[in-house]
Amino acid sequence: MRFWQSLYYLGMVLAILLGVTGELIWLPDPLRIGARIYWIDVIDLLIYALALIPFIWMSASILHMLSKKEAWARVRSGAVFAAGLVSLIILLTIPKKVEYSASAFVITWLLVFVDLFFHERMRRKLPVKSITSFISTLCLLLILFWPTNYLVTYPGLTLNMNRYAQANGGNVHGEISGVLVFERPAFPIDWLYAKFFANYTFEVENLGMSLGEYNQEVRTMKADANAAGSAIAFQKIGKGKGITSHGVRITAIVKDSPAASILQLGDVIEQVNGYPVTTVQELTDRMKLTKPGDQVSVSVLRGGQRVTLSVGTRVNPDDPNRAAFGIQVANEMQYDIPDTVRYHNYLLHEGGPSHGAMLALTLIDQLTPCGVTYGNHVAGTGTMEPDGSIGPVGGLEQKAYSISRTDADVFFVPASNESEARKGAPGLKIVPVRTLDDMLNWLRTNPKQKTLSSCS
Repeated sequence: MRFWQSLYYLGMVLAILLGVTGELIWLPDPLRIGARIYWIDVIDLLIYALALIPFIWMSASILHMLSKKEAWARVRSGAVFAAGLVSLIILLTIPKKVEYSASAFVITWLLVFVDLFFHERMRRKLPVKSITSFISTLCLLLILFWPTNYLVTYPGLTLNMNRYAQANGGNVHGEISGVLVFERPAFPIDWLYAKFFANYTFEVENLGMSLGEYNQEVRTMKADANAAGSAIAFQKIGKGKGITSHGVRITAIVKDSPAASILQLGDVIEQVNGYPVTTVQELTDRMKLTKPGDQVSVSVLRGGQRVTLSVGTRVNPDDPNRAAFGIQVANEMQYDIPDTVRYHNYLLHEGGPSHGAMLALTLIDQLTPCGVTYGNHVAGTGTMEPDGSIGPVGGLEQKAYSISRTDADVFFVPASNESEARKGAPGLKIVPVRTLDDMLNWLRTNPKQKTLSSCS
């Protein structure tokens, strides 16, 4: 076997190994480097190990071009080099666009096999080795990465909230951890992982939208959670008005629903049948008065212009007596954030709203002299609602298990999620909370160290 061929195969083996490693990336999570660097910080750097794969393939293609004078051979290896270069550029410049990187990787991988196939054809009529390698690799990739119609949820990663967010003029006082879990389409290999590792759960996939729309929705949720946590934190320390609602924004539209061809993503519903709507609850109340199948007059703010539309309804899947448009909505909030908050964009923190409550606690801790944790290593999860309440989130079983692997003194969870959290980590100090004040009061009455007199 020529050296350039060995490099081609080395790149394939490395790709598979890194793929498996990526699926089990949560295992080293308790690792800490110093006081502030968590495993998720290290992953931001390790992800660039993927760049080795196209680099190896590009090196192999150059060696092949140098060793061959035939035009067809040079065209094949040149195509591998070009595809590898594109893959490398995408990975290094826009690493969060995994779908782009994956597409470029697949194209390069196919071109590598084309090069190997035709090279072997020069020596034998049936290129058995290339065909066997292709089929074996394809079967392995299908087992590792072929998406099924199930969603898998499994343990995730903790993040240092003081690294994630830093308020202008704030200081780090206590250690506060957030927690992320993985939820994605299940691959066949995941059922094997579930035999060896705890807290893998599966459910039939029912996103009600495309995966691209879902990813965009969770990114929007993340931005909203950042704004909500910041606004409430500043309000708690006496700055700003917090959060006010001014309508209901459409975040997703179910395919083939009555609203699909009329309403648009980003529309802000301001009136229904002539009645003002400022919150999701008010929209829900108006829809209770509507029969399934009725036409509804809906006034929306779209691109700065107010538009009145007639929208059909259908049966609400959660209540056959109620009408529904077939949309997902969120309150159109205005966030009063009187000062700057800087965020670290973690590669694996794609989106979601579940860090909102811990973000608020973190900023309050930074902006309060001597902080509010009283020596506790605090972990928690929950959405941050406009009234200061903490809303429920998903994946509590996996989140509690992830926190139980760390040295956290307390894990704050939404009260409605308490039973799920205890199922995931029976021995963990779990404190159910309904509001941000519940967290602050618990920390004040359960100090691990006394507050300095100068901070009283």
